[in-house]
Amino acid sequence: MTLRLKLFLLMAGVTVFSTMGVTAVALWRELQRGQELLYREGATLAGSVAAGASRFVGPEGARPEAREALEPMLRRLVAAAPLARAWVVDRSGRLVACAGTPGHDACPPGMPGEFAPAESPVQALLRLMQPEGIVASAPVLRDGELTGAVRVDFNHEEVVGSARRLAWSSAAVAGLWILIGQAFSALLFAGIARSITRVVRASEQLADGERGLQLPVPGDRELADLVVAFNRLSARLKERRVENERLIGELEARVQQKTREVLRADRLATLGGIAAGFAHELGNSLNVIRGYAGVALRELPEGHPNRPDLEAVKRETQRAASLLERFLVFARSRDVRAQHQSIEPVVREAVEVVGPAAAQAGVETQVQVDAGLPEVNADGEMLRQAFLNLCVNAIQAMQPGGGRLEVRLRRDGDAVAVEFRDTGPGIDPEAQRHVFEPFFTTKAAGTGLGLAIVRQAAETHGGTVEVESRPGAGALFRVRLPGAGGKA
Repeated sequence: MTLRLKLFLLMAGVTVFSTMGVTAVALWRELQRGQELLYREGATLAGSVAAGASRFVGPEGARPEAREALEPMLRRLVAAAPLARAWVVDRSGRLVACAGTPGHDACPPGMPGEFAPAESPVQALLRLMQPEGIVASAPVLRDGELTGAVRVDFNHEEVVGSARRLAWSSAAVAGLWILIGQAFSALLFAGIARSITRVVRASEQLADGERGLQLPVPGDRELADLVVAFNRLSARLKERRVENERLIGELEARVQQKTREVLRADRLATLGGIAAGFAHELGNSLNVIRGYAGVALRELPEGHPNRPDLEAVKRETQRAASLLERFLVFARSRDVRAQHQSIEPVVREAVEVVGPAAAQAGVETQVQVDAGLPEVNADGEMLRQAFLNLCVNAIQAMQPGGGRLEVRLRRDGDAVAVEFRDTGPGIDPEAQRHVFEPFFTTKAAGTGLGLAIVRQAAETHGGTVEVESRPGAGALFRVRLPGAGGKA
């Protein structure tokens, strides 16, 4: 079913129902008014016979000659008024006399004998469709005592004739208005359908790829809002397509760049593996050289001219071996053996290990642990090495002259923050940007792998490491580790 047909049926329904409502109200009021008048008229007609009927109907019932005396009176009453029948009952409801017009049974079985008619709004409405008249009555009184009743029944045509004529005239007027309304609706819906059809065709053109399509705005407010919204949508789609094309071009360029970077990273990973193998083999060779140098030193007497040379060889091979060992620790990604545990014992052990070196350098150490710290899912050995590197770096930064190293464990949301604060010379902003990069160092004898190992350990556990420092104001290194089941 098309929208035009739906709107047409909707307007027709509104017109029909509104017209039927007006007609029904007018018919109902006319029907009630006419029946009230008939009730009053019927009561008056029945009262004209009730005075004479009181002579023949008493408290004990009807007299024997009542039927012969009352039926002529009832026939005259029926002939003089638009009645179908009239009858008299005593106060027990027994029929005394009755009379009817030709075509109507004067005394049909089941005639109502009660004094007051049973009436309801539904019954009044049903008289429009069923051949039922209005029954009115008047009491028969003798010496002020109720002895019976005279009842009259109006013709059905008299009851509904005026209402039926009103219904036919209302139906004719309603039909005329329905025709006028449908003609007006057809013209109105034709204009609406043209505007909607124009929008539909323009939408199909947009779907086919046409850009920047704009429609003329009609005069109707609602349709104008629809067309304005379509024009705005068309303009936005054009802008989005241009933007998408630009983004696609940038994305393709980035994909090409990332592809080159991945290939380069793959080559670097291959070279890293080869370098780790070389470092391992070189470490073995350096250990052999260091061993033979040690043997030679033990065999040379004190004061031998070659002894300083051998000591230099042993010292440099030791330094090179230490550098290679730290490189292998950084390069090899061993499996993490994590378990739920408190981080406090790991931190305290790292601080205790550097205790002698701190005392020799004149550095005071202090560990502060806040209450209510969550447990972490961590590899204790890997974190111990990272914390040890931070402590060693802090002690070395405060040489000579000593200082203070404060280690604090505190809760940071669902994570645990381990902070290492020293009173050393601090780190300049340029060095802070590279301090966690491998082989970057500001020390004359440094390897540049200590802080890189710290970052590797923190990231392996899903955490982070950061530095806060100002030249001359010390440094603060903060390692954040997620609590067991949380995120850092």
